[in-house]
Amino acid sequence: MSEKYKFPNKFVSSQFVKYISRDEIKGLIGSLGHTISKKYEGQELIIVGVLKGSMMFMADLIREIKNVKVYVDFMKIESVGRDKENDGTIVITKDIKTNILEKNVLIVEEIVDSGRALLFIKERLALSNPSSIEIITLFDKPYKRAVNIKADLIGKKIDDQFIIGYGMDLENFGRNFEDVYFLKYPN
Repeated sequence: MSEKYKFPNKFVSSQFVKYISRDEIKGLIGSLGHTISKKYEGQELIIVGVLKGSMMFMADLIREIKNVKVYVDFMKIESVGRDKENDGTIVITKDIKTNILEKNVLIVEEIVDSGRALLFIKERLALSNPSSIEIITLFDKPYKRAVNIKADLIGKKIDDQFIIGYGMDLENFGRNFEDVYFLKYPN
């Protein structure tokens, strides 16, 4: 049975179209892991995952990084007071515990669209004076950008689609899917 038919009954399965296969995702992550391994070979790297969406990407990514001493930490943020007219205030609900002073930091995000949250995280981490701070994303929607920020490493630029699977969700469903699906008929 196809993964898209495993959605709970309140979702219309015909609305979800397979967009990116698990094999393509694996290839993208392998390539990104190789790039990071070469760039930081013999060094220490603090990888900061942005919860919850980045968890699957980050887990697979760190398995691909070789000859680098990797430390892992997480941040979680949310927008408070967000509605159609207002982007809300970004607040940290879980901060990192790792000292990043004069360390190499890599922020892991599963997808970058408006970039507001990512800019907030990067500026927050920069206050701790790391020696370097970069951003890696599996998927990028550059035409959705509302602020001036870009990822340093990008797995794939994608169309303006609402996607789920591989850590990304729709009302907390779909994170566990290995493939990525797009919503055919946005609600």
